[in-house]
Amino acid sequence: MDGRQLEYVIVLADTLHFGRAAERMCISQSAFSTQIARLEREVGAMLFDRSANRVSLTPAGEAFLARARKILDEVADASAEARTLHAASQGILRVGLFCDSAGELTQPIISAFRRAYPEVELSFRTLSMTDLVEPLASNEIDVEFLRPPVDDPRLKLYDLFADPRVAAVPTGHELASLTGVRTDQLLDHAFAVAVPNAPSRWRAYWACDDARGEPGQVAALVNNIQDCLNAIAHQGAVDTFPLSLSRFQPSPGVAYRPLLDGGYSTNAVAARRTDQRVHVQAFVHIAQQLAASCLDLVPDAVPLSEAASGTPGID
Repeated sequence: MDGRQLEYVIVLADTLHFGRAAERMCISQSAFSTQIARLEREVGAMLFDRSANRVSLTPAGEAFLARARKILDEVADASAEARTLHAASQGILRVGLFCDSAGELTQPIISAFRRAYPEVELSFRTLSMTDLVEPLASNEIDVEFLRPPVDDPRLKLYDLFADPRVAAVPTGHELASLTGVRTDQLLDHAFAVAVPNAPSRWRAYWACDDARGEPGQVAALVNNIQDCLNAIAHQGAVDTFPLSLSRFQPSPGVAYRPLLDGGYSTNAVAARRTDQRVHVQAFVHIAQQLAASCLDLVPDAVPLSEAASGTPGID
């Protein structure tokens, strides 16, 4: 008996259909059926009733299923713990970067950490809109720069600063001729909206759903900033960005205009809530210390306590 066979049992219990279960496991139905039959012989009991042209769990199957789920969960937990211990023992800090990260503070934060902990190896991962949470929560990275609102009890967010937002519109758009744009002037236009499996509150905030009170028109679904810029330049979409991103991402066909009202963009560093390793907490401390002492490096940034009303907070 191996872990793969336990997965077969769980998938068949979920689908109660050999064909669909085999398809989900990416093997032929005959091979899948053979594996289930082999497992039943090893166990010495029928786990599935195949009578009357239907599949159902037997009482023995119900009991086996519960144990199989528990075993696989424990294996996953053991693997995660092993990865954590390995990373700690090797002195590695895995950093997630999205978009402009902490703006002009990103490089000073990382350089300060290198100077303080030269024995810790740094690795970096570029994140998309759909993996803002899971890589950190599942221990694929250790810290990341993240802009709320993001709700996930597995993560702890530490605020760095807040900066104003800008409206991003096509250069030929009617709003591009203005020196500044109000939120209500954007609401009836179609947005470049993050794909549905991006964090829901984060997705809604940038599309101004909070101001509109409901989802608006969608010009394009996007999963990264470049896709978003392309949608604005070539598909007539609009969007909102943090001001710092407009400095890092100039783009032909896209005009950035100050957003004259509405919440600012909160910038934070995030770690797993349960991760108290020294080098993780040191990175957080250094980031917050530099945000307090060198905030003038980020034009127009302010401490979160001084941000405009409606700015996403930190739990």
